[in-house]
Amino acid sequence: MKLLTLNTHSWVETDQIAKLHQLADVIVKEEFDVIALQEVNQFHGSLPVADNQVTSLSDLPIKEDNFAHMLLKILANKGQQYFGIWGDCHIGFDIYEEGTALLSRQPFQETQKITFRSELDFEDVRRRTVVGASVEIEGELQWFYSAHFSWWEFEGEALFNEEWKTFEQAIQPSLKHPTYLLGDFNNDAQKLAEGYQLIQAKQQWQDSFHAAQEKTGEHTVTKKIAGWDENKQKLRIDYVFTSRELPVDSYQTIFDGDNYPMISDHCGIVVEINQEEKGSCAYAS
Repeated sequence: MKLLTLNTHSWVETDQIAKLHQLADVIVKEEFDVIALQEVNQFHGSLPVADNQVTSLSDLPIKEDNFAHMLLKILANKGQQYFGIWGDCHIGFDIYEEGTALLSRQPFQETQKITFRSELDFEDVRRRTVVGASVEIEGELQWFYSAHFSWWEFEGEALFNEEWKTFEQAIQPSLKHPTYLLGDFNNDAQKLAEGYQLIQAKQQWQDSFHAAQEKTGEHTVTKKIAGWDENKQKLRIDYVFTSRELPVDSYQTIFDGDNYPMISDHCGIVVEINQEEKGSCAYAS
């Protein structure tokens, strides 16, 4: 099973349409089973679409320029069918309705949306959403989540700790099945940041970077970006975690300039899970 996660930085990128088609071409070539996308934007003033390719888990409708909707239309034109869900987070850069999305080659069985600080105004960047779904792969139900968490601290307010505890509580029923958490965590592994330590504390989540039999690449942010305005070093803030000791064949960065051209301000991650050996692994408790 092949997984991809990517913070798309959608509609903020230059040459965005060309990069959208590049992403679609790579998806067709690599045949990812499940794809987690973050910063999946649509313009605030755009019109809803009736033939939407993605299901909204929010009150907001899918609009004509929703990045995931357009991506799935391109894939369909290439003969590739993917199913998609999208959940709204907040207004980005004053003009985008930003969200997270999950795509799958197989139909979703159940879906879930977890919104942190849902009581806040939609304009507040502290309002965040994780979308998840169960998918039957090779006869087994498995859960996948696409997440875009906050920084450990923002303007003096502790954010990530609260989000992580809410998330863990919300997904307890899913942990009866193999569960995968993919996305942008805004917490760097290199310095063993507080957020990364919190995730690893219970030894419930496996970091695929460390578990992989083969590794190519590591960092997912290589420059100063929005939210990391003072950054002067390479960071690993995007992850693929698994809920138990699953056999991870490989981990590689993608769209990093070496393994395909960069199409976002983040590099993506591709992780391959050995489904044949998975049955011998114990579930997380």
